[in-house]
Amino acid sequence: MTDATTGSPEHRENARRRPRRRRVAVVLLISVGVVVVGAAWLGIRGWMAKGDLDDVAALQPRLSSAIAAGDAGALSAVVTDAEQHARRAAELTTDPIWRATEAVPVVGANTAAVRIVAESIRDMAAAAQPVLRQAAQPHDGQGGLDLSAVSAAAQPLDEFAAVFSRVDESLTGMSTDDLVEPVATATARIRAAVAAAAPTVAEAASVAQIMPAMLGAHGARTILVMVQNSAEVRTGGGITGSFILLSADGDRLEVLDQVDSSVFPHRETPITELPADLVALYGQAPGRFVMNATMTADFALSARLASTWWQSIGRPAPDAVIAIDPAVLTAMLTITGPITLTNGTVVDPADVVGDVLVTPYLDKTPAEQTAVQRDIFDRLFAQITSSPIDPFRWVGAFAKPIADGRISIFSTHSDEQLAVAHGAFSGTLGRFRDAGPDAVGVYFNDATTGKMDTFLHVDLAPSVRDCRADGAADVTVAVTLTSAAPAEARTFAASMTGAANPAAPGDITTDVTVMVPREWFIAGVTLDGAHVAATAADGSDAAASLARVTLRPGEQKTLTFAFVAKNGAQLRPTLVHTPMMNEVGVAEAARTGCG
Repeated sequence: MTDATTGSPEHRENARRRPRRRRVAVVLLISVGVVVVGAAWLGIRGWMAKGDLDDVAALQPRLSSAIAAGDAGALSAVVTDAEQHARRAAELTTDPIWRATEAVPVVGANTAAVRIVAESIRDMAAAAQPVLRQAAQPHDGQGGLDLSAVSAAAQPLDEFAAVFSRVDESLTGMSTDDLVEPVATATARIRAAVAAAAPTVAEAASVAQIMPAMLGAHGARTILVMVQNSAEVRTGGGITGSFILLSADGDRLEVLDQVDSSVFPHRETPITELPADLVALYGQAPGRFVMNATMTADFALSARLASTWWQSIGRPAPDAVIAIDPAVLTAMLTITGPITLTNGTVVDPADVVGDVLVTPYLDKTPAEQTAVQRDIFDRLFAQITSSPIDPFRWVGAFAKPIADGRISIFSTHSDEQLAVAHGAFSGTLGRFRDAGPDAVGVYFNDATTGKMDTFLHVDLAPSVRDCRADGAADVTVAVTLTSAAPAEARTFAASMTGAANPAAPGDITTDVTVMVPREWFIAGVTLDGAHVAATAADGSDAAASLARVTLRPGEQKTLTFAFVAKNGAQLRPTLVHTPMMNEVGVAEAARTGCG
């Protein structure tokens, strides 16, 4: 017999290969085992994490119920449960093996998404707890505005806003291309919810920081409230027909003075110098008539105009100017409950628009109109300022008016003004600037000189045609206006149809202005397909085009504004518009190519 050391060369080579094959087999077996164990590890932990995240989703009915009931204790309990489930899910998805998979193509996008969603819910729920604890603190029972409670909530709300912003950034930066169901659906849902709420949370934090000082916590303040009547629309919402001066000192807020627009004389020249682009669009009217103070999109200018008008009749300059409209009055009534006027009329949220904006102009003299409105405002402000602040009722009542831009704030104190210079409280121009580089503003100003905008309905439809050789895009904004006025509007009182109406009584005449980024080219306006005259103006950071349209009762017409915009491939128009009495319909931007 021949042994391995004395056999043929081939025999000796085969003998040497056997141990190597065994080692390779062992390594492969171990590798497969590691993969199998790792996959099982990931599967088990992933299943457990999914269970916890499903438990978070199952809390939605309890969350909605607690919010609807304004029950801070119940809401805190729901958030605590959400945090515990999300914390366990985050712990299950942050170990080294799980994190290592995030570098694997396709698989990694999904494991990363599960981790980020779990961490996001955990962090937001944890940051919400201090805010909810403050909201649940009992009121001292003395009535009035408890500014100490607002001050105490400011810091935790600021920290919550910072966490919310960080989570929003994290979710926005996620890669979603390779996500599978149900990861894609869950991720899209939380991304959309956080993105929608993030600006509101940030604004709430900013306002909470300045609200105590503005309301007199550190010394007496005065606030001039302009009540806009959106039945006669202006860029910022409506004519400034009523002015109310509030005194804020400690936890007391009271009405010091109230006047209507008839107190202010019409002027031959503007009460203060106006910007050239504003004059190009509307002439000197914004400075000649107090009712036109919000004809400009710039609320800082509107506030200065209002303050100057106020001082022109011998009143002292206010510390702040706030503009509101009937939707805000409706929100206030949902907090106070119905109020009873001197004449026995009961006004509730469903009645306020008719009682303030419509009925007085149909069957009352100007003096009677003023008396009714003064009575409403006096009683409403007295009642709301003597009631404790219930955070949930206030948030529920004011969330939509704030989101619609129906409350604008200007402060003469620079630190406070900085906090409201952007976001929902910054006015029409501020919201335009915040809407991004492709913002489009659509603004309305009544030329009827009456209250016929009660019957005006508006729909907006932007479109982009990306077909030009130079890379630009053709952009149009279709503004469809409809009059819901009845035929008998021809016989309404002049205070309703307009004493200086340029058309027939019952017609609605409206100046429509579309504002776009300054580098866009204005390409004309059509009315139901036919070219019409338009006015153009260039401001410091925006360009604008204005055209007028008149509607007979029941009539509908469409103005289409055309522009040429740079960077057509990336263009995503974002529309902001005048807050109107009737809900404005805004369509998604239609996009077409060269076909």
